[in-house]
Amino acid sequence: MGSKDSNEDVEYLRALELQRKAFESQFGSLEAMGFDDQTKDLNLESSNDGSGDDDVSDRVEDRKFDGENHESDVDDNSDNNNEFTGFSEEETNEHSLLVKPKMNKPKVIKFDGPTDTYIAPSNKEKKLLSSGKTLIHAIVKEQEQEDRDDKKDLNENLEEENLQNDIELQQFLRESHLLSAFSNASSGVTSGVGLTLEGMHGSNSDTIAYQDDQVIGKARSRTLEMRLKHLSKVNGHTSKISKLEKVPIQVRKGMIEKHKERIKRYEQDAAEGGIVLSRVKKGQFRKIESTYKKDIERRIGESIKKKDEERMAKRERGLKINTIGRSTRNGLIVSKDEIERIGGGGMRGRGGFRGRGGGRGGRGGGRGGSRGGRGNRGRR
Repeated sequence: MGSKDSNEDVEYLRALELQRKAFESQFGSLEAMGFDDQTKDLNLESSNDGSGDDDVSDRVEDRKFDGENHESDVDDNSDNNNEFTGFSEEETNEHSLLVKPKMNKPKVIKFDGPTDTYIAPSNKEKKLLSSGKTLIHAIVKEQEQEDRDDKKDLNENLEEENLQNDIELQQFLRESHLLSAFSNASSGVTSGVGLTLEGMHGSNSDTIAYQDDQVIGKARSRTLEMRLKHLSKVNGHTSKISKLEKVPIQVRKGMIEKHKERIKRYEQDAAEGGIVLSRVKKGQFRKIESTYKKDIERRIGESIKKKDEERMAKRERGLKINTIGRSTRNGLIVSKDEIERIGGGGMRGRGGFRGRGGGRGGRGGGRGGSRGGRGNRGRR
């Protein structure tokens, strides 16, 4: 009976194994789906139990037989060996066979698998479904809108940064001559402008900036004064800025002549050195180093008043002649009104400005203009 039952169990396990393999070939393994395959545990237990029980029973019988044969020896030596010397190798093997270790398997959790909880669709999703659009279309559209908004914000920030950089650059260009004049080592004036210029031309990104706090002394006061004048010109207060200090006329003339000599010497040195200078308007003084150091413009101004008047005066174009049309680069253009004025087209129609007659008696046309007038009076 025992052998028959064992054969049936083996056939049953074999059928289960075949069924498991067929299932895995079609749907995949249970472990990959997140479930425990208990058939493997049953196979291991049955194989271990079948072989382990036979070995244990044989070893237990051998142990009993050895115990009966050597019982007398153990009794004789019990008095001499009272200490415990430990378990033998056979006892440890029997203990390991009787106590089978329990295998701990990791718990598999799939986050992308289907969930049992029902999530109701939102109103937005319902509208999309009713309109025939998919949720992916809405997600892509929202992503594109977010990208456009981010790009717009980035462009606005970049535009503001560029505008701020342009303002700082224009301000530095206006004040560069002033800063270079006060940074000259021969002047012997410590103004801190050299540090600012080195920072503008340096390679360190932390110092590439127009640092107002490093400019001290006369250079700082002149830069602030120049900025205030620029703001006043922008606001239209040019008359207040153009006022000069009260100086005797002879002293002012001498200062102008001396300044002209300095400018002439500066231009001559530049021409000999091969330096091309910028053009200056007629009558205006060229800005040189002494212009900023001596603050000469406060007493003599930026130009000669008489020369400015000559430059700003309206040019005489000769006698005024009544001409026809206007001359352009494409030729002479004559308007329709000028053609009518020259050709005598001022009398409109046969009856003058009245036309062919304003009332019932206006059949006379041009000849019967008076009758037309009476007709108008009669109608009135």
